[in-house]
Amino acid sequence: MSKRSNDSAKLQKSRSFPVVCLGGSAGAFAAFEKFFTHMPSDSGMAFVIVMHLDPNHKGQIAELIRNFTSMPVHEALDGVQIEPNHIYIIPPNKDIGIHNRKLLLLNITKPHGYRQPIDYFLQSLADDQWNKAVGIIFSGMGSDGETGVRMIKEKLGMVMVQDPETAQYNSMPLAAIDTNLADYVLAPEEMPIKLIQYLNHPVLTEDPSDQARSEIRNAHSVQKILMLLRSHTGHDFSLYKKSTILRRIDRRVAYHQLPDYVQYVNYLRENPQEIDVLFNELLIGVTKFFRDSAAHDALKIKLGGLIRNKENSEPIRVWIAGCSTGEEAYSVAMVIIEILDSWPQKKLPKVQIFATDLDADAIEHARTGVYHSNIVADVTPERLERFFTYTDASYTIKKDLREMIVFAQHNLIKDAPFTKLDLLCCRNVMIYLTTELQKKIIPVFHYALRNKGLMFLGPAETIGGFTDMFVSVEPKWKIFEAKEGKPAINKMIDFPFHVARQPTSILRIEDNEKSMPKLPIVEAYNKILLEYYTPASVLINDKGDILFTNGKTGRYLELPSGEAVMNVHKMAREELKYVLGNIIHQARTQKTPIKVNNIKIKDGSQTRLVNLQAALMNESALSSLMLIAFEDMGMVKKASRRTDSENSLPDKAVGDLEKELFYTKQQLHSTIEQMETSLEELKSTNEELQSTNEELQSTNEESLTTKEEMQSLNEELMTVNMQYQSKAEELTRLNNDMKNLLDSTEIGTIFLNNDLEILRYTPQISKLFNIIPIDVGRSLSHVVSNFDYDVLESNILEVIDRLLIKEIEIKTKANDWYRVRIMPYRTLDNFISGAVLTFTLITSYKEMEYELKALKKYTTGMINKTDQPTVILNWKLDILNVNHSFEQAFHINDYTEGQLNFIQFAENTWKDALLPAVLEQWSAGKNTPPVIVNNRGVNYQITAEHIGEENVNERQLILVTIKQQ
Repeated sequence: MSKRSNDSAKLQKSRSFPVVCLGGSAGAFAAFEKFFTHMPSDSGMAFVIVMHLDPNHKGQIAELIRNFTSMPVHEALDGVQIEPNHIYIIPPNKDIGIHNRKLLLLNITKPHGYRQPIDYFLQSLADDQWNKAVGIIFSGMGSDGETGVRMIKEKLGMVMVQDPETAQYNSMPLAAIDTNLADYVLAPEEMPIKLIQYLNHPVLTEDPSDQARSEIRNAHSVQKILMLLRSHTGHDFSLYKKSTILRRIDRRVAYHQLPDYVQYVNYLRENPQEIDVLFNELLIGVTKFFRDSAAHDALKIKLGGLIRNKENSEPIRVWIAGCSTGEEAYSVAMVIIEILDSWPQKKLPKVQIFATDLDADAIEHARTGVYHSNIVADVTPERLERFFTYTDASYTIKKDLREMIVFAQHNLIKDAPFTKLDLLCCRNVMIYLTTELQKKIIPVFHYALRNKGLMFLGPAETIGGFTDMFVSVEPKWKIFEAKEGKPAINKMIDFPFHVARQPTSILRIEDNEKSMPKLPIVEAYNKILLEYYTPASVLINDKGDILFTNGKTGRYLELPSGEAVMNVHKMAREELKYVLGNIIHQARTQKTPIKVNNIKIKDGSQTRLVNLQAALMNESALSSLMLIAFEDMGMVKKASRRTDSENSLPDKAVGDLEKELFYTKQQLHSTIEQMETSLEELKSTNEELQSTNEELQSTNEESLTTKEEMQSLNEELMTVNMQYQSKAEELTRLNNDMKNLLDSTEIGTIFLNNDLEILRYTPQISKLFNIIPIDVGRSLSHVVSNFDYDVLESNILEVIDRLLIKEIEIKTKANDWYRVRIMPYRTLDNFISGAVLTFTLITSYKEMEYELKALKKYTTGMINKTDQPTVILNWKLDILNVNHSFEQAFHINDYTEGQLNFIQFAENTWKDALLPAVLEQWSAGKNTPPVIVNNRGVNYQITAEHIGEENVNERQLILVTIKQQ
């Protein structure tokens, strides 16, 4: 049995089977034939063919597919359960989807030409089958399938695309390849074996045990892959969900047919370009215009209410986090413009939209604002007309919409957020992050929003337990409103979220690494030690905010009235405030633990002694934090009645006062030092601020000057631009006039430079030369002509050298005659910059010339048969032909046709006063009776007869016979 058959059988035995969508349009049928000819009938996959069919088409596609496969082929029925090793074909005039492996047929809702059936099915296939979905894009016009490819890759599916060089129509394959998400680009006959090998790789099948899968993945190799990604791209993916990362790596391992992660690490080191591919896999930006259109409708309502309650001077600030290729950002911008259309005031508020993403390539795509024509499936015709320009089978965002948005590369985990926002959209981003990281990002989002600002999340995302920060205003579409108040400082203390600060549980990504379970006795022992044998303590930051507590601190700390805060300076009891502030300052200044003993605090009617200690933490994870310990020394004992001396009480009171005075002096000294330090810092800061203020004033003046210069320059540029636009329009009109003039004359024209290289030519030239558009720039001598002989080059060079105009007649191989007029090409500056050749068809004139010559020969023979002198005249009375008798009678030996006029001949031969009047009547086409003239005593009778068309008398020929009497 062949390896391919073994792979197919193995795939078929799995608990679930892949579903393959074959999308194609014009020219795809030949590709389907090659694909199924090489696909085994027991592959274990189900195939769904989605084509662009004419709504009225009733073809026999199923019968044609059966000719080159033994698998059962069906036209899809509504609700049919798909089975492996079967082929299903979309019916005409229907959309098709899939749910729980059942094919569902729907009536089309968009007119023909706007439908995207391949995109529609691929999206439903991705949602239904996830990693068991395969999309293959074959030959076709348009860009249907481009969005579906993104959806398939988002759900961990696989994508193949037909090699454009093998496609009859390559528009659909090229659109799918442009997403940079295609796993394979192959000829149709090469796809089956690659598909089977990929789906049968052990890392993707369901058979391997957890132990086998762990051996393939290899814990240390995962860390090495993340390390290579971080060193090559600068981005650390340790905070991303481990399942997502592992599945993306699995697909690259299966793509290269490597046995395990160890080999993939070696492959990454040997092929750095693979790191970029893996990086793009992890950052798959799946989006489209108005994704979840009902969600955007709900957002429009909520955002409209928020905007209308704003002051006129306040700008509308929006942040689109994770904008990918820009569709989400432009969708929100369109929604805002539509809201502002109903704005009651004349002056519209300023709109500031910030769109960010980690992927630099996606940001660059978003900046260009050019999208394939398949967006018609998601954008209404009204929005297409208002916000887009259609050119070259693609849609371009109009300038006014594009200028509303600022696109920038931004790391949500490390970079500072935008603030004072009215709307924050972060859809389908947090689903890729760990739960711990999501809990840290939500407070940052709350900090970025204004009071009652909106947060728009994806349908699978939630705010977790942060109900104290947000209230849900649209639960179905995950639209939240920020509550009034500031987020707790301790929830944002480690922003940006550096990986080095994360707990080990976040850094770990391996499935097989689990913490060692602690013994119950150890846990109980540690708990007893913390509760009974360690002093009450708190962990604070440099601002005094309490981050962690241990033991019973209620004797020393109490909540203040008013706003609830967790700050040790505000919560400390009155007796401890001065001492506590003093030791915290000394501990930070001296970098050593500071301890104060026997501080008295009131405990009801009694007095309690407390020891205070402050110490900075040295551990890297707790750097800059401080531990405050409260040691209870018990109650103060009352004085005994049996005291012999009554002076002991005053002495004790004096001691207490001295001790309190000592603490007060220390506190005062510490306060003075802090004040002096603060004063020096304030002086220094004041000087810096003054210097900065001067620099800012200078910069402001420069900016104003620059602004004026820029305004002046902008006005000049606008003027120049208008002039150029006017010239461009004029040039366009002139080009149109020239084209129409050249086309209307039907005269072939070709323009050459001084080197006889072709600059431009009219369509008629292609009949005379074997010339195509790419021949522009080549020498005319290199282009094969259709003339019998080539005399053009020497004549052209002669015209350029001598600056004369030359005309020649030349015949083609098809026996057509052309009059070639060669003229120098003069520029507006009167420079000679080549030559212009015009070719005028004169075949009809040549044929007429031949006919006239034949007629002349015939008439010459006829008039020579008569003995009387005979002459033929034209309507101008020029002598065209004479017979021999005429030549002998009047001694004309050097006669040349057209060179002698009969009037001159008659005046020289016959001195008759009446003859000129008769000749004028002949010329006018009038018949006259015979005329008798005399020459040297001899009378001659002259008879004139008009021959030719009667309707054009003045163009008739005149036959004149002269008879001697």
